[in-house]
Amino acid sequence: MRPYCLLGETPNSHFGAALLSVLHHHYNRFPQRCKPCGHIACGYTPTGMEEPREEEEVLEAEEEVDILGLYLAEVARTPILSEAEEKELVWRMKQGDRAARERLIVSHLRLVISMAKEYGDTGLDLLDLIQEGNIGLIEAVDRYDPSHGVRLSTYARWWIRQSIGKAIEKHSQMIRIPAYLFRAIVRFQRLKASFGAEGIEETEDVLIAPGLTAERLLRIRDTISLDMPVDEEEELTLEELVADEDMPTPERAALIELFREELLEMVEKLPPRDAQILRWRYGLEGPRPLTLAEIGRKLGVSRERVRQIEARALKRLKEAWGEKALEFYRRLIASV
Repeated sequence: MRPYCLLGETPNSHFGAALLSVLHHHYNRFPQRCKPCGHIACGYTPTGMEEPREEEEVLEAEEEVDILGLYLAEVARTPILSEAEEKELVWRMKQGDRAARERLIVSHLRLVISMAKEYGDTGLDLLDLIQEGNIGLIEAVDRYDPSHGVRLSTYARWWIRQSIGKAIEKHSQMIRIPAYLFRAIVRFQRLKASFGAEGIEETEDVLIAPGLTAERLLRIRDTISLDMPVDEEEELTLEELVADEDMPTPERAALIELFREELLEMVEKLPPRDAQILRWRYGLEGPRPLTLAEIGRKLGVSRERVRQIEARALKRLKEAWGEKALEFYRRLIASV
């Protein structure tokens, strides 16, 4: 029997090329060309269908197509689920309906793409980032519990970020640093938490350890991997050493993401410059919040000027939205 084509007119045509990369990674299947329609098939076989035979024609190197372009085009065709449709599919999935699970995954692939694009300067190809994000999405779909009161898209963001982040760390260059620097990182984490809403740039002149200011430690932090071992037995990693006991669970992270979405809606009502500064400042745009100095360099103004614009923007938020906006703001600050 031929490999089941994911691009032709089949009951699961919504799967299409959109799952090609993740199925290759997740099920270890290789792309094959479907003879009747000429499309690329991943060899994935739905429940109850026969596995493809080994002698089937494998896609030759010269026949390779633009997988990323195919992927993006197919995802763009996938309809967005309404809240009612999502609830129905989740219920069916919990009853063992694999087709419902597949549709939940496919309908959220555009979310993975938009998040993967935020990490375009990390050294990994976009398709690799998307593939890793898809693995996180699958994990989120399997773990999702609607009783937490958030949509699947909000809940899935945490898992997608985790999966992409681990892939970036795995591919980054690992270096060993002295023990005193590990201790400095631990102290730095605690100091950062103690400053709270003031922001880490306020600590840049604070001496963390002999010869180490927070500003220098921030630069060092960007060059190391949390997977590196910190003991001779290589059993304890830096991630475990500096782990925050209050690290958000996926459920708490989903609520934080909800706060971000609500705040972003409010911010978009502000004048463009004010809105842009708040988006940069609190991580509403991009993979991480920017410091006053970083924003100042982008705009060609001083840190103090950025601080003034930020204060003005927050005042406008309060005037337009009242205490509701400030509550979202406080919750957002507490989460970063």
